[in-house]
Amino acid sequence: MASLGDLIGSFTGDTQKRYTNEAFANSTRELQQGRDKGLDAYGQGYSQAQGYLNPYATQGGQANNLYGTYLGLNGADAQRGALQQYAGGDPFRQFNEDQANRGLSRQFNKMGMLDSGNSRLAMSRASLERGSQDYNNYLGRLSQLGQQGYGASQQLGGYAMQNGSNIAGLWNNYGQQQAGNEIQKGNALSQASGIFGNNLMKLGGMGVSMMTGNPMGGLTGMFGGQNAKGGANYYGGQ
Repeated sequence: MASLGDLIGSFTGDTQKRYTNEAFANSTRELQQGRDKGLDAYGQGYSQAQGYLNPYATQGGQANNLYGTYLGLNGADAQRGALQQYAGGDPFRQFNEDQANRGLSRQFNKMGMLDSGNSRLAMSRASLERGSQDYNNYLGRLSQLGQQGYGASQQLGGYAMQNGSNIAGLWNNYGQQQAGNEIQKGNALSQASGIFGNNLMKLGGMGVSMMTGNPMGGLTGMFGGQNAKGGANYYGGQ
């Protein structure tokens, strides 16, 4: 059962205003919760993508920088230091060289030319060719790692743009919905503000009807009904 305060509030429009404000607050809260959940989901997805791709992007960047150092792009001193590190950094380099030289020595020993100038020249050329081949293979692997890192960086950039677009769309939808709620709230409050004046006018019509001998005409006019007895209705009923 409605309280006297609710009845009075309905007459003055205060109850309608309170309901409007409560509905607007509830709607705003629901919109904010949906927006926040969307932002969290986008953030988690982007963070996961970064976690998967960042190691490849970082490693690729390091490989690309080292590749440039070997080519002399970072200066002659850096190039010399990298080459020295490369020469001493392969634990199998000397072993492979020894194995290859032993093979050549056996061949020249069969020909009786083990310690000849031809054998020394052949070993020297073989070592140079093998070293150049190993070095070029190493540069090729660095280049591949650099390309792999570039691909990971491209993917990260694409995900970043998509994430930004998703967030912008989420905020745009939130703003549009909230603006629509503001308009509806304003219209509802405007209508509620006119209730008190309308009810006063209806009461005045009821009083006129009572003075003219047709109290029911006034009452039906207040509640929007039609005067069946033909009395004057304030809202134009016949």
